Amino acid sequence: MPEEHSETRYTKYVLEFTLDVDGSVERSDIIGAIFGQTEGLFGPTFDLREMVKTGKIGRIEVEIKSRDRKTTGIIRVPSALDMVATSLVAAMIESVDQVGPFPAVIKLKEIKDYREEKVKNIINRAKKILESWRIEKIPEVEEILKELESYVAPKQVKEIDGITVGPKALTSDEVILVEGRADVINLVKYGIENVMSIGGGRIPPKLREILKGKKKIIAFLDGDRSGMLNLKKLANTIDRIDYVAFAPSGKEVEELKPNEIFEALRNMKPFGETMLLEREELRPYRDFIKEVDGTLEALLIKDNKVVARLSVGDLVDHLQQMGEGEIDTIVMDGIITQRLVDAAYAKDVKVIIGNRMKKLTRVPEGMVIHAIHPSEEQ
Repeated sequence: MPEEHSETRYTKYVLEFTLDVDGSVERSDIIGAIFGQTEGLFGPTFDLREMVKTGKIGRIEVEIKSRDRKTTGIIRVPSALDMVATSLVAAMIESVDQVGPFPAVIKLKEIKDYREEKVKNIINRAKKILESWRIEKIPEVEEILKELESYVAPKQVKEIDGITVGPKALTSDEVILVEGRADVINLVKYGIENVMSIGGGRIPPKLREILKGKKKIIAFLDGDRSGMLNLKKLANTIDRIDYVAFAPSGKEVEELKPNEIFEALRNMKPFGETMLLEREELRPYRDFIKEVDGTLEALLIKDNKVVARLSVGDLVDHLQQMGEGEIDTIVMDGIITQRLVDAAYAKDVKVIIGNRMKKLTRVPEGMVIHAIHPSEEQ
């Protein structure tokens, strides 16, 4: 009957039995005996015929051989039931002791876990897929090495009027200034391409022109006394320096490893703050200088307290409208001029601090003037 031999919906186990019949029988006789002798043993819900119809038990397969009026064979029964129910089905089938008019013995040989077999097949297929993928998609080792070598190989640097520049130094809005060619090559090797040299001991005049229009200028110098000296020379040559980074103490930029380079750049400080660390006389005004650094503004101070804050461009006019003695100190992000000095002296200002200082023809007695770039003081 076709409905009795329908496939199970999803096989979990396969029961395999041995069969011995003391007579010559057909396949249909064996299947009929199994259904007939187990019918009603455990009620309608556990009837083999019904379980085949609902797909809980699959098609019963029988392979037989007949010889000398005896029949032997193998019976296979797929099961979608759980382990307990499948064991009961196995015992039911083993209970069949007659096929037709002949005595019969059915014994369970093994229960195969169909899911384990399926997993093995999936793993084997996955291995074949992976092997095929590796052959087709993964490049040869030589190709990988070649690609990596091209990545880590130093990019081309070039010379412009004695200045060594990295591949992106001229086009980037941000530039890192180092002392010499070897420093440039070391940074470029590790992926920092917006870098250029300052020419070592003698800073080329061309540098100032190249830096025009840059939004951020970072000086990255050796971690020794020469680094600070070069910083001061650089500050007197170009229009501005925004940030300063130093190599670890006693080391040169050209010998730094990647982690040392990036650590130094992460710890860079504003230029004004760096110069303050070198100027003992400016330490009392450090916080004020930090406050106006990069703002183009001035702080008017009386007894160490800020009285007013205004644009450097308005400073002289504002001083002229003030009364004498209203302030005693000016800290500004700008250039100290003779006109400013005269206006401040008239209002009894005692201290002026600025970024730079033009040449003064006279410095009033009792007035202290400091430029953050000390070599420009007159």
